[in-house]
Amino acid sequence: MDTGILGGVADLTEADLKAMQQGQYILHARRGELEKVPADKVLLPRDPQGHPQAVNVATGPDGAIYVNQRTILCKSVDGGQTWSAWPRQADIGAIQILSNGTLISGSGGDQAPIVFWASRDGGHVWEKVSAIELPRAYHTWGLYGLFRLPDDSLLASVQCSSAKFNGLDWASGTVQLFAYHSDDLGKTWGSPSKVCDWGSEGGIARTASGRLLAVVRHQRPVLPTDPAGLIEITARHFKEATGKLPPRVYKHVFLADSEDNGRTWKNFRQLTTVFGQCYGFPAALADGTVAVAHDTRYGPGVPSGRAMISRDEGRTWQDEVYYLYYGEGGSGYNQSVVLNGRTILTIAGTTDYLPARQTWEAAIGRCDITAIRWRPAAS
Repeated sequence: MDTGILGGVADLTEADLKAMQQGQYILHARRGELEKVPADKVLLPRDPQGHPQAVNVATGPDGAIYVNQRTILCKSVDGGQTWSAWPRQADIGAIQILSNGTLISGSGGDQAPIVFWASRDGGHVWEKVSAIELPRAYHTWGLYGLFRLPDDSLLASVQCSSAKFNGLDWASGTVQLFAYHSDDLGKTWGSPSKVCDWGSEGGIARTASGRLLAVVRHQRPVLPTDPAGLIEITARHFKEATGKLPPRVYKHVFLADSEDNGRTWKNFRQLTTVFGQCYGFPAALADGTVAVAHDTRYGPGVPSGRAMISRDEGRTWQDEVYYLYYGEGGSGYNQSVVLNGRTILTIAGTTDYLPARQTWEAAIGRCDITAIRWRPAAS
């Protein structure tokens, strides 16, 4: 299934998406029809150094929701309807909340250790609790996510690279995505399990049956083992939009499954078919519905934040799409939590500053983070 224009509605305009972004609704395309779906939207406090790609969200056992931006930490105790915020120390990154209310965060990478921090006062004061060292087989690494399971065990999503390049061309080595495990509240971390090759950012959701679904950015160069003409297929939409092929053969969202709480991973498979639909994050509802909200950077259609829908925990996907958020200068990253098993709270970054279409840095401080409460329609 081509994920470029889902739902049979191809004529959405920038004006349609601008109105949607400003209204209390999202747009749902299905069976050739477009409808407005009610959604509650609230702007979070603005981070003076914020960026549309700097979004980390977690929810605790008492229902409190935390969003970590670049220099501030935000909190809601009413399901995302109102927010408080305060400055936080610079080295706090991905966050999770343990069942006792302790916040856990990780930061670091490149060649430095990845350090994990804990806060027992709701995110004001942090103390170091553990660290893991760069494995010897790799020359650089990075932390791309932190996830909590119901028993308070933690998974840290870590990319490790041994890849070397001649300019943009692959020379040697590889990039691998691992899940590090902690069974003692982040104090120690066991041997990692491999999720996939050439993977990085994304998210993990626990589905209704207990299976873990990983959403992964799969991005890699052309390799000598690729069949001739592969990039003409994977980057077809990009070439139609720009008139040229990109330097990478993949820049897409892929999926993987774990049936043992992340100890092993299998069924690595492609979700999006459009080059530039590459950052995605899952939300799993109690009835087996899974939504994966993702960016669409180069079209087709107006670049925007969209969501795909599965009714069977990510095994198959529907020909329908939700348009969730839009920024004139860029529709950035998102993360979601599920409230009461049936309502999705998506935290999404956008910017209306047009120079941000050209450079990542232009969006700094010119960013809106929106909390969107919505529910997928019935099948």
